[in-house]
Amino acid sequence: MLMLTLYLSLLSTEAERSRFEEVYSQCRKQMIVIATSILKNEADAEDVVHDVFYSIASSHTDILEKLDNPQDLKNYMFKATQNRAISMIRRRKVCLLYTSPSPRD
Repeated sequence: MLMLTLYLSLLSTEAERSRFEEVYSQCRKQMIVIATSILKNEADAEDVVHDVFYSIASSHTDILEKLDNPQDLKNYMFKATQNRAISMIRRRKVCLLYTSPSPRD
């Protein structure tokens, strides 16, 4: 609930807060399942879901208004979660590539 309170504090209108809370309660659990299935780590999955909700609350509230159809909004949230999880894997691969010791001749 603490995170939801943080997200809601970033929104300016009561209508935005109400819509966001609705989306949060409807999508959060499935978003964690999606991210966990990709990342194989629940803590990382929670981070990904947090990033998606924070991004929407802080700068993409227009998505909540543009996607009137509840199924379209859910699909958007699930796809955003999937994309963010895949991005996390890619970043880790790059970090490993550049932090791995180079073979010495």
